[in-house]
Amino acid sequence: MKYETLAEIFISMEETRARLFERVASLSPAQKSTRLNAESWTVAEIIEHLGIVEKQIVRLATLMLAKAESAGAMASSDGRIGPVSLEGIAERSGREKYEAPETSRPVGLPVDDSLDVMRASREALHRLRPRLEATNLSSVDYPHPVFGPLNLYEWLVLIGLHEERHLRQIDAVLSSNNEE
Repeated sequence: MKYETLAEIFISMEETRARLFERVASLSPAQKSTRLNAESWTVAEIIEHLGIVEKQIVRLATLMLAKAESAGAMASSDGRIGPVSLEGIAERSGREKYEAPETSRPVGLPVDDSLDVMRASREALHRLRPRLEATNLSSVDYPHPVFGPLNLYEWLVLIGLHEERHLRQIDAVLSSNNEE
């Protein structure tokens, strides 16, 4: 998907988040602890990972935003940012397997606590939104460990792509459990 405004990025993130929360809302403890195979994470671990990663991205976004602001990078007056697209990354991540860095691996947090972490990081991101809208976020970048340098708009898009990827994993885990 191509994004022309920051509002479109936020809408997409919120739609993915709503689907994710809806999907895990009524899971039983057994479903939350289900794993696809011995090497995969449980649904609870996937949710914990998502919370950890978004919290890290919000911290990174705060630093990148401060850097762009200090450089005087003002957003365009019409609100246009794009197009911003991570279609290549989305396609690539659909066929490749990645190993999470140690700092974003789950440690056993209960699902409800992980969901609270996700809510808190999203609230923090929404608090940043007025500043994000006032700043040209393409003026700063930071390297992703797999995908290379991403500007702040791309990091924000990545939040939704990351959740979408793991939502598909959750669906696969739960589907495999239903087949048994």
